[in-house]
Amino acid sequence: MNNSPRMKLITLCIGAALAQMASLSALADTAVGVDTVNGNASNPGYLSGPTQMDEDMSAVQRSPSGQMYSIPMVDKPEAPKGQLAGGIDIGVMQQSDSTPYAKRTEYSDQRNGIYFNNFNLSEDSEGARYFTINGGGVGRKDQFYDFTTGKYGSWKVKTFYNETMHVFTDTWKSLYSGEGTGNLTTGLPMPTMVTTGSPTVGTAACTPTAPCWSYGGKTYANASALAGINGTTGTMTAAGVIPVATGAGATGAVQSNMAAAIAAKLAATPYSELSLVRKKGGTRADIKLTDSVKAYVSYTLEKRVGARPFAMNDGNVSTEIAEPIDYKTHDMLAGLTYSDELTQANLRASASIFRNNINTLNVQYALLGSAAPQGAIQHATFDLPPDNDAFNLKGEFARSLPDLWKGRFTAAVSYGSNRQNDTLLAPISDAQNADLAAAGVTGFTGANPGYAANSLLVSNWNTTNALSQKTANQRIDNKMINLGLSLNPIEDLNVKGSYRFYDTANKGGYVAYNPLTGQFGRGPSTGNGTGAADLVIAPGAVAGSCYALPGYPVVPGCSSAILANGSNIPVFGQARSTRQANYGLSADYDLTRTSSVNGALEREDFYRNFRERDKTWENKIKLGFVNRDLWDTTLRISFENDTKRGSAYKYRTFADLGTGLPGLDVVTQLANMNPTTGAGLLVNGSTYPTLNANLFSRYSSFFRKYDQADRNQNILNTRVNVMATEDMDVGVNMQVKRANYTDSFYGLKKDNQDSIGFDLNFQPSISSIITAFYNYQQGSKSMTMNSGVAGAASCTMANLAAYGYSACSDTTTGLNGARPYTDTWTSNTTDRNDVIGLGLQEDLGFARLGIDYTFSKSNTHISYDFGSTAFSAIAANNSAMAALAGSALPDMTTLQNTLALNLVRNINKKTTIRATYRFESMRIADWHYDGVMHNVMAAYDANTLLLDSGPMNYHVSTFGVMLNYKL
Repeated sequence: MNNSPRMKLITLCIGAALAQMASLSALADTAVGVDTVNGNASNPGYLSGPTQMDEDMSAVQRSPSGQMYSIPMVDKPEAPKGQLAGGIDIGVMQQSDSTPYAKRTEYSDQRNGIYFNNFNLSEDSEGARYFTINGGGVGRKDQFYDFTTGKYGSWKVKTFYNETMHVFTDTWKSLYSGEGTGNLTTGLPMPTMVTTGSPTVGTAACTPTAPCWSYGGKTYANASALAGINGTTGTMTAAGVIPVATGAGATGAVQSNMAAAIAAKLAATPYSELSLVRKKGGTRADIKLTDSVKAYVSYTLEKRVGARPFAMNDGNVSTEIAEPIDYKTHDMLAGLTYSDELTQANLRASASIFRNNINTLNVQYALLGSAAPQGAIQHATFDLPPDNDAFNLKGEFARSLPDLWKGRFTAAVSYGSNRQNDTLLAPISDAQNADLAAAGVTGFTGANPGYAANSLLVSNWNTTNALSQKTANQRIDNKMINLGLSLNPIEDLNVKGSYRFYDTANKGGYVAYNPLTGQFGRGPSTGNGTGAADLVIAPGAVAGSCYALPGYPVVPGCSSAILANGSNIPVFGQARSTRQANYGLSADYDLTRTSSVNGALEREDFYRNFRERDKTWENKIKLGFVNRDLWDTTLRISFENDTKRGSAYKYRTFADLGTGLPGLDVVTQLANMNPTTGAGLLVNGSTYPTLNANLFSRYSSFFRKYDQADRNQNILNTRVNVMATEDMDVGVNMQVKRANYTDSFYGLKKDNQDSIGFDLNFQPSISSIITAFYNYQQGSKSMTMNSGVAGAASCTMANLAAYGYSACSDTTTGLNGARPYTDTWTSNTTDRNDVIGLGLQEDLGFARLGIDYTFSKSNTHISYDFGSTAFSAIAANNSAMAALAGSALPDMTTLQNTLALNLVRNINKKTTIRATYRFESMRIADWHYDGVMHNVMAAYDANTLLLDSGPMNYHVSTFGVMLNYKL
């Protein structure tokens, strides 16, 4: 295999899944070490230019395993001491279509005009001192620079700065003003609440508990408000309005409404871009203290500014907004290293400090959220990612043991802590409180026993005093110990043993409890209907008292209420901790000078709290064989068998998990249900709430979460390199993976993957190099789930029996809730990826020609199958739902082509001119976007407002002329 930079770049492309072949991922990324590599899409790792055609070609050389590579025919002379060396690469780029397509420019700044691709300058002076300066993408949003200076064998200092852009979408229709800030407003007229008088549309009088709403010169009765003002039913006319639905109090005439106003604004709004720019800079210093001890220290500051898509529920409508990004991250690192002939040791301390300059996001609702009094709340408030700190201390030790079978012992220990103590928001935020104050709303009326008018006072929920704690006080500590021992008891045998223990202690948690009222659960602003639908009277409680738990005082005179169906909605946010222990034993034995076998045994024990399984364990067996002298062929093959099992899988109720209130868990409610009607029984004057119809299908005893489920997995890997001729290599690699979840009656059933790849390297002459590759990968997943009870108003005994819940007759444990298999649905997903690459480098005498072509295609096929009784309760929707069965959904496909031509001519020893042409095309078919009515309230789905039209197809040609000059 040729090891020229261009060949390395091709190899990099193969391994990168090729989803974005048109613009390689920027390597100036935090994931690549601590910015050890500075660069951008055009300069991955200081490659000066897209093709690197200025490297000399040479005769074929081979590695010990038989693979081809080349070395320069003539060593390039080093610059004399004290003399500067370097160069620049600069030119002009012109594109046939300058539209900044999001998928093409996702991580790179591609613009027409002068392009200062890269530059470098270095000097080695007398006395072993040196410096280097590098940079590229000058003046663009993916620019990078670094400066390194030092003295060989003594000290070194490196300073860097880089930028990386990230384009999320370029087909964004901005409904809101203030994107990129903490306040988003539509700029459209909003409805106002009216509590007295008579409406102009509808007949119901306007009252504080059933207010009317005024909009567009009309006042709508409570029953007509949502349809009349939002206008999300019916089909939009050419004039941009939606007919009001006929019904109680509605006129049936075409009315101007909020949905029409939204559509009109979006129709006049051009596409825009949502993106952010990451700017990062820092410095690192290394110093040699003694012959054995070195020290280093580094600091980096990263800023991210921009906006990205964010999902939101606007009243009863799912819509999209722009989340503002204004982050700063400070990273600090310091360490000591020690090394002698037998011993190596490292001690490292690190800290990462994250700060978000925008703490909250207030978003004005685009539509009226409710016709009830809490419809006066016309803002959603989001608490954005909190400021947080992370600390880590790690020590490593390694010791050679020459007298113990040429052994080597290694050990690593670390302690880390992740903390955040963000100030929490009141249940009714400042923006929401201002809405309520403007409408004159001081409280809500509860619909359940124990409430009087305005008993849910806004003043009891618009303050942080309504929280069980005012700050997050979240902390996760982790500890790790990793031990290893390697021995060579005989010359041809190497044996290794390892042990790793990792502990994550979560010391956070939260209780949804209001000390002002004695109530557990969510505040009134998050409810529906009356604003108190999430709050009901507690079992055993009487008016004027509250449900009491140990450690929580009863508040005299409070509204006797807690969260409805305490087994169905979480009240306690539990801190979940884990412990993990891994054991390993492996051996590698040389059969001959050119072949060997290896094997390994691994065991993993995983302990969890507050999960369905307290413990899982996995055993792995790995076998491998290598032969490097099999008829000019190198063969590598390995097989792995994994078996995962665990303790008893529990049917976890919220009370069982510690998240629901005692006395309101499924077990207690089942025990107190009327065996005939399924209704709640009266206890001490209070009624147990009727069981939620979806409770059992949501937490079926047969459902298995894939991270805890039993699994059998087999993986086969094969790699073959063939020296077909003296100047040609052919390689084949293959992987077959089979994962079956054996005990998952409901849940993920299988997760399979097949991969095969071919590559060819051919050097027919000293002036020609030809490369080719083909990669194929196919994966498939299958899931089986409950379809859920639809149309059942309550979980009565009759309904439970009809839908096959065996828990109906099990009033002791409630552990057997399940749906019959005929009510299930099955999802099958198949993903296929094909990638073809061709490359040619040819010395034409007067110039050198480089050609690279890449074709990639990805396809996702999704099919559904439904049980015979899955739609029995929703006959009205049978035809629509049944249409999804089988292969009704079209495939999602991405097709991409990239062709790069480069012609390089040397003007003299220092100057090279390069003409370049690049063609890129992409076609995307995605049923998430295709055929959707963008930027209006979709007539077929009044609960969806889409602002992002998705990625666009493109085909772009880029022409350029670049001049490379070397000092």
